Amino acid sequence: MPVDRWNPEKVTAAAKAEVARRMQRAVLVVQGDAQRRLSVGQPVVRTPKGGLRGTTKAAPAPTPPRVLSGRLRASITHEVQTDVNSITGRVGSNVPYARRLELGFFGADARGRNYNQAARPFLRPALQENLPRILQIIGGG
Repeated sequence: MPVDRWNPEKVTAAAKAEVARRMQRAVLVVQGDAQRRLSVGQPVVRTPKGGLRGTTKAAPAPTPPRVLSGRLRASITHEVQTDVNSITGRVGSNVPYARRLELGFFGADARGRNYNQAARPFLRPALQENLPRILQIIGGG
């Protein structure tokens, strides 16, 4: 019976591929939970310019924002980057107002309008509440 020789490059590549696969599963957990948090709707009406506006008073912070058009929820995505020394998973959104909703905004914007907008986080709670599950997924438990 032939005996395989120790091949550290092959073992390292296999371990890295397995961790990347687990990281992919972990970021999907966070993405799904963040999208679920943004799935609470509210009654809407069309504005004269064709936009959407909620008909009820906004929920108090720090609850996640409510759905008007679903653009924010649909924009939440993930990526897993594999580097020589690391594997990084990211979950986020590319819509301009996502950061402002997640972190809040106080002060004047670029147009000189003053805001006192409290944070309405949806990504950080999705990560924090799923951390034990994420560690279990990545650790292989």
